[in-house]
Amino acid sequence: MEINKIYCESNVESIATMPDNFVDLSFTSPPYNTGGKSISVGDFYKEYKDNLKDNDYKNFIFNNVKELLRVSKYYVIYNFQILSNNKDVYLEFMFHFKDNIKDIAIWKKQAVAQIQKGKMATGYEFVFILGKDSKMNFEYNNFPDNNYVPNIQTWTKKEQIKGHGATMPIDMAKYFIEYFSKKGDLVYDPFMGTGTTAVSSIIQKRNFIGSEITKEYVDLANKRIKPYLDQTTLF
Repeated sequence: MEINKIYCESNVESIATMPDNFVDLSFTSPPYNTGGKSISVGDFYKEYKDNLKDNDYKNFIFNNVKELLRVSKYYVIYNFQILSNNKDVYLEFMFHFKDNIKDIAIWKKQAVAQIQKGKMATGYEFVFILGKDSKMNFEYNNFPDNNYVPNIQTWTKKEQIKGHGATMPIDMAKYFIEYFSKKGDLVYDPFMGTGTTAVSSIIQKRNFIGSEITKEYVDLANKRIKPYLDQTTLF
């Protein structure tokens, strides 16, 4: 596969061409099965409706993570939030991958009052860090000399990407890419969206590959990353 490229195809197609341990790190945030839209942003995605039945969503997530564990040499970092529409699958996920979950980082967010009466304001998301075993130490790392990499962090979105309702903070991507990969490594995002993982990889002097089914998002991502590629020599 050509690196430093976003492929306009499903991750199933992309991963099928990858041998074992092809990338060093996988970093992504998959669809959460939100029901497809929110009052504030409308539809989260274009082609993908994000309203699968439990068993379909379970197969979607489980198969994706299994394949990411196969093609990733070191770690799979997987951010998704527990919601009413995915709670059963979410809890099953934690048990099913218990032998691969090395740690769970917490994305501390600003809790926002819920429209639904009687529901707590959610102020966190889990970021699962998976590997070939469940040991809570990371032999391959880029930790600082003081070894201080806290697993609770506050990140806020500093930019809004018009046309996409489910983007992640770039500082969040930079954090995990910096500490769980090294310069010159290859980072894969199977749900690349508008290119946050690619931008973060370039900034951290990593190479990247992405998969994204929506051509509009691929075009947005390529436009977004071009200035970084133009001024950076990747390894």
